[in-house]
Amino acid sequence: CFGGEVHAFAAGYSEADMVELLETVDHVLFNSFAQWERFKGMVEAKNAGRATPIECGIRVNPEHSEGTVPIYDPCSPISRLGIRRRDMPDGIMSEGISGLHFHTLCEQGADALARTVEAVEKSFAPFLEQCSWINCGGGHHITRDGYDIDLLVDVLNHLHDTYHAQIYLEPGEAVALNAGWLTATVL
Repeated sequence: CFGGEVHAFAAGYSEADMVELLETVDHVLFNSFAQWERFKGMVEAKNAGRATPIECGIRVNPEHSEGTVPIYDPCSPISRLGIRRRDMPDGIMSEGISGLHFHTLCEQGADALARTVEAVEKSFAPFLEQCSWINCGGGHHITRDGYDIDLLVDVLNHLHDTYHAQIYLEPGEAVALNAGWLTATVL
């Protein structure tokens, strides 16, 4: 509808979800290798009829917590969000995966992103070197007063210059932060 790229991520997909998503997405991100294996054939079949193929990515878990609320921490010891380095097969990037995704922030600043990128690089550098794109996830409060935009730019430029990949950022609620009020009536 808006003329841009469409990226999709879910912790779990049904077959019906995937059928519908493959009609609209440009990138689909998987939370596990089991998901990737389950839907890989559907993506390949859909790509056979497309001029521009759907790109696939894997969410990684850098095991670096920046969150302050444990229940919302995607890197907590009990989290099932993303793949830890010890579980990442070395050849995965040659099997149709073109990018990596990490999402570890929640209403945080560029300093938290900088520390997270350091952790991601420490664990996943050999995979990042093979990426055509890297998605830094959401939770970035880029429109908040005092947010360090210069540091954000430095971190994103570092990723781009080091790995020669397209860099994506999901601003999330920052797009509408302090944009106005929602008034509603409960009937």
